[in-house]
Amino acid sequence: MSPAETALLIKVLVGAGILFVIGYIGNLLSFSNRFVNALVTAIVFAVIYGALIYFIDSATLPPDLQQVSQEQWIQVIGMSAILVFVIDFVANMLTFSSRFWNAFMTALVFAVLFAALVYATGGVPSAGTAA
Repeated sequence: MSPAETALLIKVLVGAGILFVIGYIGNLLSFSNRFVNALVTAIVFAVIYGALIYFIDSATLPPDLQQVSQEQWIQVIGMSAILVFVIDFVANMLTFSSRFWNAFMTALVFAVLFAALVYATGGVPSAGTAA
């Protein structure tokens, strides 16, 4: 695996773990409303995931990815937040009877779809790519 692919895999797995916790918290806060639950989960996910990328990635990314612009990372975060909303809303429609399994299914589907989407669109953005 290349350093860029390893960085992508780590991001997807960390994102799925964070999403599980956030999805569970979102279920606790707004379990009576599927739409609000999905919206809260997506907003909180974008804030936490964005903060992690901003504060941690400067030290942990391979050198070829450290030059990626903030606008490109914001696009990745925005794409993931929209995806989280859709996935959580669908998971809420399928498994709304259990908070734990709803959060677990949301995280699992997110990990698979986000990895596939990023891979299908060319993988991790490179420093030479314009936004």
